[in-house]
Amino acid sequence: MIENALAIGSVLKGATTYTIDKQLHQGGFGITYLAKAQIMVGNISQVATFTIKEFFMGKICSRDANGNVQVAQENQQLFKQAKQDFREEAEILHALKHANIVPVNEVFEQNNTVYYVMAYLGKVSLYQYVSEQGGCLSESQARGIVGAISGALSYLHNHHILHLDIKPDNIMMVCEGALIKPMLIDFGQAVYFENGKPKRNKGIGGYSKGYSPMELRQPVSEFQPSLDIYSLAATLLYMVTGKEPNDASEQSVHKIYRALPENISQNTMDAIICGMQKDSLCHPQTILDFQKILQQGKSQMGSGVGMTAGEPIVTDPVIPSSSSSLPIGKVAALVIGLLLVGGIGWYAKNHFGDKGKSSEVAQQDVKTDSVSQDTVHIAKFTVKENVESPKRDNSQVEKQSAKTSGKVVKPVDVDGGPTSVNPAKKETAKSGTVNLGYATWTGGVLNGKPHGNGRMTFRSSHAVAGCSTVPQTGDYIDGYCENGVLQNGALFQDGVKVESFVR
Repeated sequence: MIENALAIGSVLKGATTYTIDKQLHQGGFGITYLAKAQIMVGNISQVATFTIKEFFMGKICSRDANGNVQVAQENQQLFKQAKQDFREEAEILHALKHANIVPVNEVFEQNNTVYYVMAYLGKVSLYQYVSEQGGCLSESQARGIVGAISGALSYLHNHHILHLDIKPDNIMMVCEGALIKPMLIDFGQAVYFENGKPKRNKGIGGYSKGYSPMELRQPVSEFQPSLDIYSLAATLLYMVTGKEPNDASEQSVHKIYRALPENISQNTMDAIICGMQKDSLCHPQTILDFQKILQQGKSQMGSGVGMTAGEPIVTDPVIPSSSSSLPIGKVAALVIGLLLVGGIGWYAKNHFGDKGKSSEVAQQDVKTDSVSQDTVHIAKFTVKENVESPKRDNSQVEKQSAKTSGKVVKPVDVDGGPTSVNPAKKETAKSGTVNLGYATWTGGVLNGKPHGNGRMTFRSSHAVAGCSTVPQTGDYIDGYCENGVLQNGALFQDGVKVESFVR
């Protein structure tokens, strides 16, 4: 039993008469109850269940035998102001009408305090729902839920309200026939803003480990939608992994990459990583920005959105750079080996034609992944190497190839083989995303291969010619490619520049 709560069976009278059925929860500013009421549905009287929140400051309030809230004289002014603030917030919530926000039916005063009545949404939170679905959700399910909640947040932000407590426990999964609708609840930490300033200073609110950004360790003084976006991205991460996110003080790009399933789409990955930036100024600044990243990927956003050089999330313990990577001799040997394989493959293709082809590079296997009505295109590289081709003079091979095929010889691909393109069918470079297997390239694309400026984000450890440090999972290179060949760039680990290099 909750101390100082109304007794079960107590009656509250607003526009409807409610009977307290159960005491649910007590916080610093209120007590929540489950209540029953007789309502009319058409001409039929039915018993309906509601959730009622009562204003009750546990530190300074008590209750008499009749249920009235009592406050010592020295705390009267504090109680009066806080009660007025509570009522104003309840009235604001009462005015909100959105399909994915718990509706407030009415607000009234009784027992020397204020009550507001909400629809009862059942007992299944998103946290419980994920557990019941096997511990994690499919990407399409998770994106659908995030889509609904992001719509609710956009509505709140348009009304100058920050929720500030987005997490799986505050999202209820409500059955509506064969459908399940996510509903945002618990506005106990919400802040309403006027002219860009909070209407009242609530002090330091609740901080939920794993879901709250670092800024919520302090009172919120500015209207920053990115604070809710961080929590929404963390909730998405939880849904697709089934694991609680690391606390914001410990989170990093590496940890997010390690937690994500291998088959996650690039757009979803971008949305989570961009949304969970440490610095709120580096987040997507609006829900619309976040939705665009989720639907189109980070490459579709303007500069200043998502990860940029010098804007780390939070660094892991220092990752060894050149001093702990492969020795220079081994790197040199690796580079020479790659060049030999590429040269042999180049020779074999030009000398033997299709029969001696040493590499099938940039064969795009484009598949469509339907995720919440979004279509994600992923281009995959298929690489096959033949290192047994005989050696011949390259100049003769080039001449023979030019005479017999009439094609223009292009530079060697990243993975070793040459590519030849008929000039009459040459494509114009455009922006896109290409899955290289060990990494994902986002930026300029020509004939299905990286070409121009862009970013190479690594999904696994992979050596890069010219770069003395071996990139690890989560590292990225901002650089320039020509026809699939990375020419130069800068390597970043956890957003911190490690080195620049030229091939």
